[in-house]
Amino acid sequence: MRANEESKMRFRLAALTLLALSCAETPTGSISVVTGEETDAFSKSPAPTSILVEAIAQDRSRRQLSRADLPADTIDLGDHPRADVGAIAVTAFDPGGKALLKGETLYVQWGALERGGLEVFVQRIGELARMPRGPDALEPAAATMVVGRYVFAASGTTTLLYDLLNLRPLTNQPALPRSAKSIATVELNAVVIDENGADVFDLAGGTKVDLATPAGGSYAEIAGGQTFAAPDGTQYVVGATRLSGGPSARVLVIDKEANATFASLSSAREGACAAYVEGRGLIVIGGDPNAPGAEVLAPGSNQAAPLPFVPDATRGCGATTLDVGHVAVFGGAGTETARVLDLACTTNCSGAPWPGALPLVRAQAFALAVDAAFVVGDDASGATHAFRASAAALSEIPLKTPRRGARLVASPTNTAIIVGGGNGLEQYVE
Repeated sequence: MRANEESKMRFRLAALTLLALSCAETPTGSISVVTGEETDAFSKSPAPTSILVEAIAQDRSRRQLSRADLPADTIDLGDHPRADVGAIAVTAFDPGGKALLKGETLYVQWGALERGGLEVFVQRIGELARMPRGPDALEPAAATMVVGRYVFAASGTTTLLYDLLNLRPLTNQPALPRSAKSIATVELNAVVIDENGADVFDLAGGTKVDLATPAGGSYAEIAGGQTFAAPDGTQYVVGATRLSGGPSARVLVIDKEANATFASLSSAREGACAAYVEGRGLIVIGGDPNAPGAEVLAPGSNQAAPLPFVPDATRGCGATTLDVGHVAVFGGAGTETARVLDLACTTNCSGAPWPGALPLVRAQAFALAVDAAFVVGDDASGATHAFRASAAALSEIPLKTPRRGARLVASPTNTAIIVGGGNGLEQYVE
């Protein structure tokens, strides 16, 4: 081993829940496998009998570090240059080789492990699991990610920042300069919006800069709308997605430097849902019984164009992109049927139904595959439910904590995280 260039990594599994990492030479670091509040994750039937540890490179390629039977003794992971960056993935299997549990860290420089421990949150596949050191209950108006590391939620001026690398809330949660009706994030800044204006708020420094109202609209027209992101970092705050405040045709477009402009839909909508489709733009669905059922705001355009879908009066639906040609729509008052919009359709189009009924008056969705999605939303009583929906079947995924008005956030590791409406955070993984 070359001194100051490589570190010898070793893992030890103890009581099926702990991995310890040590360097062959000082200094040392540690990696622990944790299961949050799910204390029976490794022990309940069927129990795993083997474990695989992999390194994930920045191009998402995987390299096996070690595989061992459970219970495991020391697992040697070999030498790794301290300057290299990667993530650790852990998977546990049953005797037949079926994966039962999995977890993945965010990216970290290997040398940083010498200065402190790193935890891998591992959970049962196909289930929700309560994450470590979850925060107290919050009733978020909105939730999103910050710099690919922090889950960020806002309720009035109260905030939650949960660190997905260190698996804990930040000690000091910043207070926002105004009550958040909508939020967007640009690096470590939150764009905080209410009916009267908007601020660009530095979440680390606590300072704010007024975001002047762009020409062609007002913040009152988009406050309460959901935010959707394009791959290039552009964000869209869509007034038509709010459930109250009146129909709106306005969209606030925020680029990666926090410059803001207004764009317009072809129809004013209320309770619509939306999804961003790479190569097409922002697709907005429903929210007006008299307008075309969907429309698209192309990248760089300030005026949306209607799509040839039959009118859709659904309010409170959730949508997600399945692939570059298809958007799935779930829930909402007015329909319980999940359906998929084919964007290649040219005349008198309607969604192709998926099986099952989603009794949700407000919904959000996260694509799991080209034919499956994870859906979170509230029923008519306000209680939150979670579902796995696909072209083949619909199944409810039981929450570990009863919730009301919870929000859904997509994590950088391609998991779905449920935020607010009850204590803690819950994560779903496949």
